[in-house]
Amino acid sequence: NHIEDGKRHLNFSDFTSRRIAIQNHKLEEVIDEVKEHEMPLASYTWIHRDAVLTDAQRELLISWAEGIMDNLKATYPPDSLVMPKRGPRPPGRD
Repeated sequence: NHIEDGKRHLNFSDFTSRRIAIQNHKLEEVIDEVKEHEMPLASYTWIHRDAVLTDAQRELLISWAEGIMDNLKATYPPDSLVMPKRGPRPPGRD
């Protein structure tokens, strides 16, 4: 179900228990998804018409996420905000 799938990607219930780099990255994703009109999902808004966001609501969400990111930047060292680069995948794990 799309709700469970969404929670695997972003769950605010455990958000603050995640590493700072993950929090920062997820906020970046929120901003991108909202700007690209990919959040909320079209499959969700077909059923829940009241979940369709206005431009003002989109701007409010973007400002909120940017504000949290600014707070993280003011509180934590820059290197703690960056996701570590992943190495190459082992053979056969494509």
